[in-house]
Amino acid sequence: MKSSILYRISYCFVLTTLFSCKSGLDTRGNANYISSIDSESFKAIPLKAGNRTSILKVNDKESEWKYDLTIPEIQEGKKVPLFIILHGGVGSKNYIKFNNCLVTPGLQDIGGFIFSPSGAWRTWTLDHLEKRILDFVDLAKENWPIDPNKIVLVGYSNGAIAGWKYAKDYKDVFSAMILMGSNCKVDEKLEVPIYVIQGTKDKFFPIKKARKRIAKAKKLGCDITFIEAEGKTHLKACEYTDILKTSIPWLQNQVWNSK
Repeated sequence: MKSSILYRISYCFVLTTLFSCKSGLDTRGNANYISSIDSESFKAIPLKAGNRTSILKVNDKESEWKYDLTIPEIQEGKKVPLFIILHGGVGSKNYIKFNNCLVTPGLQDIGGFIFSPSGAWRTWTLDHLEKRILDFVDLAKENWPIDPNKIVLVGYSNGAIAGWKYAKDYKDVFSAMILMGSNCKVDEKLEVPIYVIQGTKDKFFPIKKARKRIAKAKKLGCDITFIEAEGKTHLKACEYTDILKTSIPWLQNQVWNSK
């Protein structure tokens, strides 16, 4: 009888361990932590101003990581922002177009790195993708002139839905978030300032529901700036460029300069 109970306890412990490991996310910060990104592959990226599309080698068992990267003109001794872009479901096949038609035109005037990787079709909360994002941020801070207080996550649709989770789990990583076209579901106070852009004609995430959920999030104490994009739908992300540009003064005046 005792052996049977011990077996069941041991079995439950193994299952708990397996499902809580998060592909190594639980060991972040430990001496034995292994980055999911090959450091030499990262260091081989030339810091030449302009746009490049390439592949990062990885240490996990998943496929190599395709990405689109915009590198700004960097003055000697100056540190600049880093934008991490999480595309939507359609963007998983056309992440380069998504970055070039929306994100880079919308954010390039701020003079930061814009990193737009290719992710999964359904979610950015898959363990290996979540780990890659965090490992990329760490490598960028170590090797590039990145201001650690100006790291911003930008998400659209599926990428924005993941952004709400990242805001909860990684408040010390990101200084702010810009989330577009998502369900805006929040159940507790988030410490990261968030700039929410929602199309009034978005059939996937109706504006009425978004208004209610944003109001609830604000009552919980969340620092949210809510922008309604009049007449904008969900599937035409590239039409949000000018609206995305409105987030720049918010970042500069209300987020970074307020700290």
